[in-house]
Amino acid sequence: MVAGTVGISEVIDRSPLGGFQRRVVAICTLLAFVEGFDAQNAGYTAPALAKAFHLNQNAIGLFFSLGLFGLMLGALFVAPVADRVGRKPVLLACLVMFGLCSLGQAFAPTATVLYLFRFLTLLGIGGAMPNAVAMTSEYSPHRSRSLMIVVMFNGFIGGSIVAGLVTAPLMKVAGWPWVYVIGGTLPLLLAPIVLFLLPESVRFLASRNGAQARVAPLMRRIDPTVSPQTRFVLDDHATSRMSVRALFRDGRARKTVFLWVLVFCSLLDLYLLTNWLPTQIHSLGLSVVVAILIATLLQVGGLGGMALAWFMDRVGPTRILCGAYLLAAASIACLALAGNSVPLLVLSVLSAGFGVIGGQTSANAVAAATYPTEIRATGVGWFLGIGRIGSIVGPFLAGFLLSNGMSNRDVFLLAVVPALAAAAAAVGMGPWKPEARPEAATV
Repeated sequence: MVAGTVGISEVIDRSPLGGFQRRVVAICTLLAFVEGFDAQNAGYTAPALAKAFHLNQNAIGLFFSLGLFGLMLGALFVAPVADRVGRKPVLLACLVMFGLCSLGQAFAPTATVLYLFRFLTLLGIGGAMPNAVAMTSEYSPHRSRSLMIVVMFNGFIGGSIVAGLVTAPLMKVAGWPWVYVIGGTLPLLLAPIVLFLLPESVRFLASRNGAQARVAPLMRRIDPTVSPQTRFVLDDHATSRMSVRALFRDGRARKTVFLWVLVFCSLLDLYLLTNWLPTQIHSLGLSVVVAILIATLLQVGGLGGMALAWFMDRVGPTRILCGAYLLAAASIACLALAGNSVPLLVLSVLSAGFGVIGGQTSANAVAAATYPTEIRATGVGWFLGIGRIGSIVGPFLAGFLLSNGMSNRDVFLLAVVPALAAAAAAVGMGPWKPEARPEAATV
């Protein structure tokens, strides 16, 4: 049996990915699934909401952007609370919050109330997502960390796909409010699973004074050979202050800046496409059902992030991310020029999803690996929070331009520029290697 003082990362990295860790990833994937359903259902219900509340394109753009503003605030200010109180309490609180507020959207009597509940729903999702990323990262061995984070984010994509698949028939049979009833019920059903089956992050516990008694049992579930008397310590690079300024210290400034540029441009395009594709494809003369199904293929294409993550774990992220966003730029240009050709729309949407969503999920893994435990939720939260600014700008800008006479083709051609900028930011990060961890003393 291993006794003495042992590093957390040393044990996790040398051990196989066991059932206990797989359970953590599975629960975080379920979290991401319900987040994806609730975050993306607005785009699919937009035509029905516009009719029910008499909303023009500017008002729909505002509806999208208010929700995304909530996502941004949740990532910037709610998620970092977990670096002080723990991942699990923040995840649980956010889960209950966005479940209740999604139900509020279903029964909103006016557009103003609808906007308020949309904002609060996505505020909760914004606080939960970075901590699901951090939890997955902190229980995964280094050799498969990127892949595990992308697996988790495929839950988000899966939720987005299911939202697209169920919205059209559900609205036809029962009406749009039932989309939000389902969106509110799912997280509330998941809350007891998180409460009773999801452990606190073992790395977070190891960073807290007086939490050793809680660390050892968790570590023995990862490696049964460790002794009950073993003392576990963090063996990644620590930082003394849990603040945004720490994201720019110890050689992290360049990566932080270019990660922020990349995620701003990436989420600008992602949410512009996600929110406006159904409406714009419908405007080409295709039925609402066909428009929603084609738009759903954007999320299906994003499942290709699994392949990107596999390569990224082996060759590093720079070339993989650059290639993904170059493909996204070409695909969005094809989407702009496809007209109402269904085969060309399908191909363009699928490849755009592979580039934009696959690139985004892979970039999430890079962000999680860039920052040490003490600032990981802050680092990932600010990474996603800066991206949320782009996600607000994208749908609102599209609505503004369309309302002022710009054509659908020109709006999507304009969206090529952020994809190219994201590719350039990936190159700007430079050669990326995992931070070397100092050896933990063993006795």
